[in-house]
This record gives sequence, C-alpha cells and structure tokens, in this order.
Amino acid sequence: MTTTATPTVTDSDHRLRTCGLVGAVASLVGAVCAVVIIAWEPMVAEDRFSYPFDAGWFAAWQVVFAAQHAAMLPLFAGLLILERRHPSRALWIGTWVALAGQVALTVLELVAITAADSYLDTGRGALVGGLYGLPMVLLGLGMVVAGVGALRAGLFQGADRWLPLALGVYVFVVLFPAVFGPMVAGRIAIGVWLLGFAALGLAIRRAAR
Repeated sequence: MTTTATPTVTDSDHRLRTCGLVGAVASLVGAVCAVVIIAWEPMVAEDRFSYPFDAGWFAAWQVVFAAQHAAMLPLFAGLLILERRHPSRALWIGTWVALAGQVALTVLELVAITAADSYLDTGRGALVGGLYGLPMVLLGLGMVVAGVGALRAGLFQGADRWLPLALGVYVFVVLFPAVFGPMVAGRIAIGVWLLGFAALGLAIRRAAR
C-alpha cells in the first residue's frame, strides 16, 4: 500500500500567509489612496507643500499614510522568513536595507505634518520634501539587492521571481522622476508601485506550504 506524504504546515507557514495577506491589503489600500488624492478637489494652490489639501486635511492624510506604510512592514518580514528557507546573503542584506527605508518613510510621513503650512520649494517645505529621497533610495537599492538574491536562491516561481527586483528598479527608472514632477504623475507612479507590492504580498502568501 502506497501512502502520499502530506507537506507539513509549520508556524512559519502561518506567519508567511499572514504577512503576505496583511502586506498585500495594506499596499492595495495605498494604491486606492493615490487614486483618491488625484481625484481630490484642490483646497490650496499648487505651490503649497500640502497640495491638494489644506493644513488640517494634510495632517489627517499623513497619519493615514504613516499607518498604511507601517502595515506594509510584514512584507519585509515575510521575505526574511523565506530567506531562512532559501539562504542568501544578498536577500538578507537587501531586505533589511529596504525595511530600514520603509521605517524611515513611515516616520517621515509624520514629520511632514510640520511643513503643512509651508511652500513647496522654500523653507521647511523644501527641506522635508528633500528628505524623502533617502527612504526612496534605501527602498530602491534594498529591493534591487534583495531581488538579485531572490533570483539566485529561487525564492519564487514563475513571474513572481522577478517581483522584488522589479520593485527596486522601478524606484530609479519610474518613481524618482515621477514624484519630483507633477503631482498627478507622482501619484500614478506611487499607485502602480504599491500594486507591485500587493502582488509581492500574494507571492509571499503562495510561498507558504
């Protein structure tokens, strides 16, 4: 009599599924927020740092952004769990760098509230706006390194295997030029990027046994 072995579901598999699902939902919420902002009736002139919101609405939205970014952190935890199964120094280092970028971005969204009444290109508005470059570089560089490690380690199957690397390359090829351009172009680029992270969350969830 022949028996078929059933894959053992471990605690790490449950964590992977949770990390993937939470990260995917959080990323999707971020993409929806980008659409809402594009459709929002402007309340101030375009030269204001808070555009299209007034100071009060801007502060409220920044809190939403910070919470949404924080809810994406399980994506990086999921990659680190997978790295234990598919050891890769590049994947480990890159994921931690990207994680640091995500944490910095989360904090910066709250710091940006201090520039709510500032102009975009002068004073505190220019200073805070320039600070966004650092977490973006960390996220982009981290995901590129992690993506190379994921490919070498065979982390995902099919088209999913290219997701981490693509998310990193996207930062430098598309996101950077877009966010420092017109607001609509920047929000579209951010929305597409977040949809990519939602796909990564689903890939992490599928990677569980």
